[in-house]
Amino acid sequence: MRNSLPVILGMLLPILVRAEEILVEPTPLTLATAMARSLENVRTVQANVTTRTATVARFEALKHFIPMANLPQLVVGLNNVAGRASSNSIFPDITGGTPFNGPGLVHAELSRANLFFPLDPSGQITALPIAVEGIRAKRIMEELVRRSQVELAAQNYYESKRILYAAETAGLALILAKRIEAQITRKIEHKQAHELDGTQARADRAKAEVFVSEVEKTSRIAQRRLALVLHASRLLTPQETTAVPIRLEAGYQFDLADSDEVDLAMVHDLPTTREEAIEMARRKRLEVRLLVVGLNIARLQDKRDLLRLLGVGSLPLGLSFKNTTIPNGGPVTLGMIFGTLYDLPVIDIGLWSNIRRARLEVARSQLDLERALLEIEEDAGNSWDRWEQAKLEFEQRTREMNLAREARERAGRLLEQKQAIDIDVLVTDVHLSQARTNLWTGWFNLQLARLD
Repeated sequence: MRNSLPVILGMLLPILVRAEEILVEPTPLTLATAMARSLENVRTVQANVTTRTATVARFEALKHFIPMANLPQLVVGLNNVAGRASSNSIFPDITGGTPFNGPGLVHAELSRANLFFPLDPSGQITALPIAVEGIRAKRIMEELVRRSQVELAAQNYYESKRILYAAETAGLALILAKRIEAQITRKIEHKQAHELDGTQARADRAKAEVFVSEVEKTSRIAQRRLALVLHASRLLTPQETTAVPIRLEAGYQFDLADSDEVDLAMVHDLPTTREEAIEMARRKRLEVRLLVVGLNIARLQDKRDLLRLLGVGSLPLGLSFKNTTIPNGGPVTLGMIFGTLYDLPVIDIGLWSNIRRARLEVARSQLDLERALLEIEEDAGNSWDRWEQAKLEFEQRTREMNLAREARERAGRLLEQKQAIDIDVLVTDVHLSQARTNLWTGWFNLQLARLD
């Protein structure tokens, strides 16, 4: 019994998980709510953290302006064990040498305060602008992530909702297949149909059941994919005494009667022509803005490497204090050191190679921007054409929906007049449901084209 316990638990675990999914109430969801919640998921929080991390570069740029300071302190003890009484010994320290004379144990206290003012023209001119441009690039990348998450939420929302319409059609098709199978069975009993017809009807019914199962599976997958986009990061959730579990939501409840139209007020200055859309994309697309910032950074880095030819140095300023023992006369010394330390890296091969590399990086950034402008022009034109085509397809599916509705009404009248049977009406119901599914699919494609 003890050995069979893991096997029993392994058999019960899928059932318990499935039961838990069934007992959990689905979360009501609308398009606006889905798009808003997508801005709280892990990817957007990661992008925000990356942007905040980039702001540290502004503090790092201050090292080219703020002097470095140190406070070295040293206590020295010596004992002359050999030599004449008048012999001197010198103990070197960071300030030079300190003489000691006479026998016995002697010591000295050395204190100093040093300041090194940086002389770095390349860093002082370009470090802060490069840091600012880097922060701007991270902010644009964060906006790109936020935009992609909103689009992904809308796509997954429409896909999850579209499958529900397909599920209705699949359910009606299964009912129709069962009715046809029952009708064929009765005809076989009355010798009005062949056994082959019954086999075909049973195969069609089984095929409809498989299709229903496939639609249900696709619906669960689509809703899990949607839940992944809508999962709010735990960092944005107030932490209680117990840890907040990291889990996907079990499911969502959609209002199938809601049109879920994309609010065009989100898009300022919506273009009215293809040419206007292309021109607006070239000016406002985040990808172009990001590459422009990258080109600015490349130019600043090129300028930085050129300015490094001026060299790197420092202006040292030091204050020294010494106190020796009484046997040495107990002198107290206070002095100051100042001057310059400067390096002219004219023969630095690495510096010249960096200058060459920076110039090539500027050229590469210019080529990337040129290619991006061409690709964005192509993409904007394609987006406009997809929008126009989506409007035409929606109009066509609206006409097909009206045709299916008229066919259903006609079948209903024929049934009332005893000129048709209920299976004929059920067939028109399936066609009407299919037309409704196609209509909503066209509507969702139109909304995604608007959002694009």
